[in-house]
Amino acid sequence: RRKSFHWANTEEMNLDDFDRDTTEEYILLAEENSRILGFASLYLPENFIHNLFVHPDFSGKGVGTQLVNHAIEKMGKPVRLKCVSENHKALGFYEKSGWKKVV
Repeated sequence: RRKSFHWANTEEMNLDDFDRDTTEEYILLAEENSRILGFASLYLPENFIHNLFVHPDFSGKGVGTQLVNHAIEKMGKPVRLKCVSENHKALGFYEKSGWKKVV
């Protein structure tokens, strides 16, 4: 997250944030040979993808697409998500994957 959120104050980020920010969410985990490749947290009551992170070593290798596809499979459509406008890489990923920007 510190590498991905270049616009945020990384000094304020810590491991406890995950537990706090994903309370009552369903977690999808992508892993290979016991190594975490990425995760998505889903708020099921609203069909909302809250977090989607892919380890930088696995960026561009289909992990994000698999997590999104499994999220849609778990929740059904329609699915919503949010993306910070400064996160250009993520915006490109979502637009390339067919998501539509709503302001």
